[in-house]
Amino acid sequence: MKSKRVLIVDDNDINRKLFENLIGQICLYKSAKNGIEALKMIQEDKFDLILMDIQMPQMDGITAMKQVRLSNHSECPIVAVTAFAEIEDRNSFLEQGFDEFLVKPIRPKSLLECINKFLVDQALPSNGVDEVNNSPIEQVILDLKVLNQLLKYNKVETIRTIYLEFLDECETLVQDSIKSFNKSDLRIISENLHVIKGNSGTLGANKIFLLSIEGEQSALDENWLETKKTLHSLQNEIQNFKNYILEETIFIS
Repeated sequence: MKSKRVLIVDDNDINRKLFENLIGQICLYKSAKNGIEALKMIQEDKFDLILMDIQMPQMDGITAMKQVRLSNHSECPIVAVTAFAEIEDRNSFLEQGFDEFLVKPIRPKSLLECINKFLVDQALPSNGVDEVNNSPIEQVILDLKVLNQLLKYNKVETIRTIYLEFLDECETLVQDSIKSFNKSDLRIISENLHVIKGNSGTLGANKIFLLSIEGEQSALDENWLETKKTLHSLQNEIQNFKNYILEETIFIS
């Protein structure tokens, strides 16, 4: 496995860093922030597997995948990583040219088992979803099941840093959303909350995750009152999560 090479294609810094920390323990990797960067790297280097996010700026994952398939530079498996699909949508992604797909929020177990499937031919659980993804979302600040999975593959210091970076990003995105609300721009709000939703789900920040789902949908539905209420609730919940991380004994050295 150490000689295998994986290309991570994801525009989200936190998601990409988490993937890098997990994948870097078992094989080599390079990262791209969008489809255009990925195509350039594929022309310059050989990879054994590509993890392709679907929603990205400049060139989305589906377009990038099709460009890779049309080129002569790579015939390696490409796995779609998406927050949009339901489990039933798997065949649609396969028909478009992907070899498999993983549904966000991604859990370490699912990610590593997917990599094993393509690089060392081990079995992948049905539809690439593990038991944590199938569990009901609890109304807790931090899902300890998710945290324990992350700590199985990462140092405590690494996870603490990722959580703090996540919080900084959340605060920035919520502030930007409040400004956008005042400018009557619900599109920006829904995009910002979509980012928060993806990262909070992956990191097990359940209360932030559930609020961001509500807020994104309210913005898409043009429900101004509920969107405003959710943004203020998110501000409070982000502060609660920050206090939790700073005070939780497992993160105190």
